[in-house]
Amino acid sequence: MGLEGIDVDAFVQALSIPTQEALAALPQIQKQPEAWQLAFDLLATNNDTCQFFGAHTLHAKVTRDLDTLDTDRREALRHELVRVAVESSKGAANVLSKLCQALAAYLLAQPTEGCLLGAAMSAIQERAQSTGNDAAYAIVEFLGVFAEELNTTALATAEQARIVQDVRDALPQALQVLLGVVSGLEGSPATDAPEFARRAGQQVSWRVRAWRGLQQWLQFGVPGDTLFVPLLEAVLAQLRVLAAYQLRGDGDEDEIAAATTAADDMVGNAAIAARFGRSVSETVLAHFAQPWLAQVVEHSDSEGVLPWAAMIVTFGETYTEHIAAHLDEDHVVAYLRLAVALTQFPGHAGLDEEVSVQPLGLWCLLQEALADSETSSTFAHSAYADVVRALLAKCAYPPTEVWTAADRDAREQFTAYRREAGDALLGAFYVLRGDMLCALVDSALAASDWRYAEAALFALRSVGEAVPQDENDHLPRLFAPGALMQLQPGLTTLHAAVLSLAGAYAEWLSARPALLADVVPRVAAALNEPALVPAAVTALRRLCDNCRTQLGDAVPGLVQLARDSLQTLPSREQQRVLEAVADVILAQSPSTHAAALAPLTASLLPALQAAVARLTPDPDSQTGLIDCLRGIEALARGLQFADDIEERALAGNAEAISMLAFAAQCYCDESLAAFRAGMLSTLNRVLAAPESLNDELLEAMLAAVGAYVRRGPHAFAPDFGQVISFVRCTWEACVARAGSDGAPAISARWADLCPPLLQSMAQLATVAAPKPWRSDTDTDVALGALLARAVGDVCTGLACAAPTLEAAVEQQPVVSERVFDLGSRVLLERLELVVHSEMAAAHLCKLGVHALAVPSRLALRPATSFLGTVVRLGAPSARASSASPLLQALCSEFAPAWLRATLAGIGGALPRSLLPGLSELLFALVRHHLQPARAWIAELLRDPSFPSPHASERAKRQFTQQLLATRSFVRAKAIISEFAIQCRNLQGTSYAS
Repeated sequence: MGLEGIDVDAFVQALSIPTQEALAALPQIQKQPEAWQLAFDLLATNNDTCQFFGAHTLHAKVTRDLDTLDTDRREALRHELVRVAVESSKGAANVLSKLCQALAAYLLAQPTEGCLLGAAMSAIQERAQSTGNDAAYAIVEFLGVFAEELNTTALATAEQARIVQDVRDALPQALQVLLGVVSGLEGSPATDAPEFARRAGQQVSWRVRAWRGLQQWLQFGVPGDTLFVPLLEAVLAQLRVLAAYQLRGDGDEDEIAAATTAADDMVGNAAIAARFGRSVSETVLAHFAQPWLAQVVEHSDSEGVLPWAAMIVTFGETYTEHIAAHLDEDHVVAYLRLAVALTQFPGHAGLDEEVSVQPLGLWCLLQEALADSETSSTFAHSAYADVVRALLAKCAYPPTEVWTAADRDAREQFTAYRREAGDALLGAFYVLRGDMLCALVDSALAASDWRYAEAALFALRSVGEAVPQDENDHLPRLFAPGALMQLQPGLTTLHAAVLSLAGAYAEWLSARPALLADVVPRVAAALNEPALVPAAVTALRRLCDNCRTQLGDAVPGLVQLARDSLQTLPSREQQRVLEAVADVILAQSPSTHAAALAPLTASLLPALQAAVARLTPDPDSQTGLIDCLRGIEALARGLQFADDIEERALAGNAEAISMLAFAAQCYCDESLAAFRAGMLSTLNRVLAAPESLNDELLEAMLAAVGAYVRRGPHAFAPDFGQVISFVRCTWEACVARAGSDGAPAISARWADLCPPLLQSMAQLATVAAPKPWRSDTDTDVALGALLARAVGDVCTGLACAAPTLEAAVEQQPVVSERVFDLGSRVLLERLELVVHSEMAAAHLCKLGVHALAVPSRLALRPATSFLGTVVRLGAPSARASSASPLLQALCSEFAPAWLRATLAGIGGALPRSLLPGLSELLFALVRHHLQPARAWIAELLRDPSFPSPHASERAKRQFTQQLLATRSFVRAKAIISEFAIQCRNLQGTSYAS
């Protein structure tokens, strides 16, 4: 053998080390024809490293140069690959693996005569028998490698069908070989404690590899039940052997994990369950009902049980319907007892065991199957009763010393377990109903250990949504005065559970005023305990939300509670209490609102004024003011009438109009008017010191105002004219003042501060319209002037922010998004405002031309949405309105520029990901302005380089004809997409598919 310029013996010696020089030279040597022989020479050495590089060279040559061999040499190569694989079967594992990769690559590279997979396995067996070797190692490795290669190799469509068929033909043989290897442990399956002997020559690592291979090969197809069920029987029998080894302490963890994973795939295969589920389920249940599996669960630790538990549960989750239909059969009873044993596995979930979480989903699925089949079973009732007892014990917190010693991850896992257990408890309730409720109440009231009392309360909270509202047998005992709500001090976790329970059953309590009158004060009292505040606030909110009407007599006490919270609770909890109390106030007659709110407004306004007096540019001084504003926002949010009442009133419902009109009349109260005036005056004082305003403070101010600027009446809402004046002053303080020459003086911070103001203007434009229940004067002229001023200032700010408007829009996408959204809201919800803000519409239409050239979805999408709305409303066929002449004039002036920018973007100026927005705008132009669009498009496409030099005249003509002819947006998108591909010269690429 000769390799050009290479001393072969020296090179082989260098590879045996290996040296860096030899490794660097190897890839080039592998490209030479003589490398075929070099590979076999390296394999013939006694050096593992040389043998690996020989196998590596063979794999490289087969992958790259197989087509250089003629038919005879290719056939000879296949025999040689089988030979060296068998001879290397007991050598280094990496050598055998690489040789099997070469053989697999060889088989996958065959052109038409068939993959010959079965023949390859037979050849390995025959070669092994003739040489006295054990074929198992080579076949197991080959089958595993072939499966991996098949899953990662890109095959032509024609080759896929050929190879898939060959794999299916070879599947029975492959499974039989693999099963023979995994049966390397022998014993008598007829006894519960057999004597076992290891078959000579079968190493555990190869049985593990065979189990994994079995799992891999089952993914290639589901054989018929005449093959699958016996295979499953054999696998389950072998699992019993492995279980016996584990019970006597001689099991191999890796082998058990691989075996149970393979079995898990077999019993969890949905396709198998659909085709012959009955025979499979009966087979599995017959094995699972035998004592050996229960003994594994009973006598093994968490790590030892976990792989078995996963398999057991997977079967149940796959064959739930079969189990539900045969609940009283002995095998099913034994299986469910096994599932119960997993559920009550000793230890603390997440802390020292992970088994008990496994079957929780099974119990939920089984309950659903029982409900669907309307099956009634005494044993099902008994099994779920056992599950409830198990879950009550498992959900109890560990002893203090155990919990304290646990790390954060373990605690989080325990908490996650309780969440899943809550779902299982809810499923159990649908089976047990009143019996379970009785048991839980008894446990909660009688438990001597707080941990088990808390677990019972947790369970009661978990099933709360399913407890009927007319339940009067057990819950009254729970909430009776002096029963549950009076607890020993110091048990914070138990107290929090009681509070959470009260919130969970708020709707049930709403129909029982006597119990409610005892519960609410106790929840309120818990606000004095810092550790209980989160649970107490949550419970109070739920009680106020569900019992708002029934708590009318408690309003003074609740108002005092909210007032006290301003001094004692953190800001976030203050806000939750204020909103909850406001919910109750709103549910009473509007004639009582002013008196009820007076103590709160008397506290909030002075606090707000004091915070403003302390305001400086220092961010720390702003915290108190922001907290005050958020408290007012929360209170205002709770006082908002429901949207459906406002909608019914706007639709002309007399009852809703009367309700809102009466509320508006009541809100003219002097105390409320004084609060409103004080609020606006105080906020205007903030505007007098704009250097103290940052974006967070501005957003808090606008959110507070926005919470009471509604379509319906609101206790805190001043006249719209006053709100418009405040927003205008805020704009001047934060964004742009009018200069002496009339030009706006743009603030240095305008880009940060104008987005929330634009958002507030959009809300104001939506709600500030004359209503039957309001006496405001018409504010459209003032509001239109404000909108025109704001949009004009934004355009000026953008023009000053960058050399071009396109660059400015790209640099300030949030500003662009907000200003176009403002325009869209006005067009869609307050079209009549357009006639009072003509300049705003014109500015946005002009800005839209530049936004259409920006390669940013955040900037482009709002622009195309606004422009598309202008195009639709400005169409000759659109419904006439006072704004129609203006919109039609804007379309005539700007539509050609929009069309040019849109076509340029489609032609390649913008990324293809932005085509959807451009397509919508182009379709709107063509559909609503057909004749002008026809002329505009024809004029634009006369330019041979527009929108792209790659678009031929024929392509442009076809695009124009098809686009103008269609009335379907789906079809238009397809036409535009095809044209975009032509403009980008992407025909025939993956982008065109």
